[in-house]
Amino acid sequence: MAGVIYLLSMRIALCSACARVRLDLLIPTFRRETLLLRLLASISEAVKPGHLDLHVIVVDNDATGHLPALRRWLDETPPPFPIRVVHEPRQGKSTALNTALSMTSADYVGFLDDDEELDPSWFRVVARELAVGTLDFLGGRSLPLWDAPPPPWLPRDSPAVLGIVDPGVPGQVYSRQFPGILSGGNAVVRLDVMRRLGGFAAELGPRRERRLLSGEDEDMYWRLLDSGARGRYVPDMVVFHRVHPERLHKRYFRAWHFWNGTAKGLLSRSRPQAVPSLAGVPRYLVGEALRGVLHWALTLATRDADRRLSHELPFWLLAGFVYGRYFHDTIREPSPMEVREAILL
Repeated sequence: MAGVIYLLSMRIALCSACARVRLDLLIPTFRRETLLLRLLASISEAVKPGHLDLHVIVVDNDATGHLPALRRWLDETPPPFPIRVVHEPRQGKSTALNTALSMTSADYVGFLDDDEELDPSWFRVVARELAVGTLDFLGGRSLPLWDAPPPPWLPRDSPAVLGIVDPGVPGQVYSRQFPGILSGGNAVVRLDVMRRLGGFAAELGPRRERRLLSGEDEDMYWRLLDSGARGRYVPDMVVFHRVHPERLHKRYFRAWHFWNGTAKGLLSRSRPQAVPSLAGVPRYLVGEALRGVLHWALTLATRDADRRLSHELPFWLLAGFVYGRYFHDTIREPSPMEVREAILL
C-alpha cells in the first residue's frame, strides 16, 4: 500500500510540474457588489500553483449592467489574473451561468457564488485533485460566515437553508449513495462535460421574481452521474458562505423549504424518484409532513417553541412539491449555448 501511495504522489508531482491547466471561475452576481469584491479579494489572496492558469468571468445579472465599485477596484487594485465582466440582462442564475459557459475555452470551470470567500488553500487542493487526471468534477465543503449570532430556534437539520454544505464524511466518489449532491457554490467541472450536458436548466434556479427557487444544482448533479462523469467530494476544498441576517428569520426557512419543494416537484415531472408514491408525490414526503404536524402540535402543549419550526418545515416542503409537480408554470427558455449551437448549425 505504501508503494502505491508513493507512486501516486510521484505521478501527481510530475503532472503538476509539466502540465498547465486553465481554470475559469464563473461568478454570477446580482446587486451584491460589496460581497463580490470580498470574494474577488479572497481569490487574489489564495495561493495558486504555478501550472494553474486562472481566469475569472463575472456575470452581472442586473438589467442595468452597472458595477461601479467593481470597475474602480479593477482600476485601483488590478488582480494577478484576467477578469472578464459580462452583462446578462435576462434574469436567472442558470441563464447567467450558461452565458459564461458559452464564453470560456478553459479546461475546467469553477462555480462560485458572489456571497462566498475562498479558503487560502482552495486552488492548491483543486490542482492536487485535478493532477490525478481521472476526474470530471470536484465538490467540497461550504462553511458559514455568520453576520449575526444564530438564534436558539435555528433548526440544526436544515444547513442548506443557510448555504452550509458539510455532509460530515471523508473524501469519496460521488454516487447515488452519497449523502448529498454537488453544490453549485463550490464546484469544478470539465468544460467539455458541461458542454456535452448542455449547461444548466434555465427554468430552474433563482431569479429576481422567485429568488428562492433552486434545483439547478440537483438537476446538474444527476445529469453528471447519468452521463458517467466521474466526480469526487473533497472535504478540504473549502469555501466560506456568508449567512445573511435576512436568513435568520422563521419566515425565510418556511419560504426556502416551500421553493425547494417546488424545485423538487418540477424535477419530478421528468425525473420521478424511484420510491413509493401517492399520485406522483413521494410517500415519504407525506409521512414526514404528517409526523411533523403531529410533533408541532405536541410542542404547543410542552411549550417547546425552539423546536417548533423544525417540525413545521416538512409540511412546507410537501406543499412546495405539490405546487411544483402540478401547478407551477415552466416555460423553458433556451440557454445561450443552445442558441449559439443553433446559429452554428
